[in-house]
Amino acid sequence: MQGLPVDIERRPIYIPKERGIKVVDLQGRTETALLSSYHKEDCLRWAKKYGIEIRLKEFEEFGRWVKRWEKMKFGREELPARAYYAACGTGKEHLLDAAFFRATYIDQLDVNDESVIKKVANDVGLNGDRILELIYGEAAKLAAVAALAEYEQFGCPGVPTWVVEGERFWGKDRVDWLTEKVKQLCNTAVTKTVVSAE
Repeated sequence: MQGLPVDIERRPIYIPKERGIKVVDLQGRTETALLSSYHKEDCLRWAKKYGIEIRLKEFEEFGRWVKRWEKMKFGREELPARAYYAACGTGKEHLLDAAFFRATYIDQLDVNDESVIKKVANDVGLNGDRILELIYGEAAKLAAVAALAEYEQFGCPGVPTWVVEGERFWGKDRVDWLTEKVKQLCNTAVTKTVVSAE
């Protein structure tokens, strides 16, 4: 959205433990091994096209992470979601969000681990100890719960889903369509808000 007069409101979500581990579990769907392998291939192809550095976990490694996630207190991605909301208003929340992406998809770190949350927060100039403290507070919890409720209210089919004026754009392969929509709207208004569920 660079160069376009839009405000992007990020809404990181998490997967409640009772709903499962994967995003498809959150949606009440299942994904076969064949479909998973295609999604991985497609994701790498998309990243190459747009020059985005990314490394995806091998199936066996992902399985080990899943076992660890099943034992943790919080839902998958709940800690980084709460950390993002705890950082809102600092001016560094977008840096934190980008750093979580790097930690997960390049450095292969588990952002569901408190030590990783602290390190990433410190790396972007936030106080990691303070962010960890705020994660356990009511405000960060309620913000994460509200984001998940909004995700479901919009009828998001998965992540990332972008919502513009009530219209949904789901998936990395719809970013071009999203950009076209925003450009159309920019011809009729000065500023628009784009909500991103991720």
